[in-house]
Amino acid sequence: MLRSHQFIPCSKCGGYATRRLSAAQVAYYRAAHQMHNLAGQVRWARNHPGLEADTASLLAELRQWDSTPPADERFTEGSEDVEWQRFVARLLRQLETAIAGSRQPT
Repeated sequence: MLRSHQFIPCSKCGGYATRRLSAAQVAYYRAAHQMHNLAGQVRWARNHPGLEADTASLLAELRQWDSTPPADERFTEGSEDVEWQRFVARLLRQLETAIAGSRQPT
């Protein structure tokens, strides 16, 4: 779900699935929604380096996600939390690179 470019939340169930999940599963589901939105914003910033965008708030939000370890109850297998942290760190690096590139004189 994290890497899907075509992810459309609740497109099939209208939110019904979240009523049938455990609290930990819903927490992961919501966090994945947020992360998917952040990934879209990072992609947009990378694809539009010449346009002014509020990258400061996006950068702050990604740094907050990066500095906060994922909740253990969201992940059922040991490697999932590591994959989550790597994904967040990769998004942060991509955004920092895009910001640094947009500041260089042309």
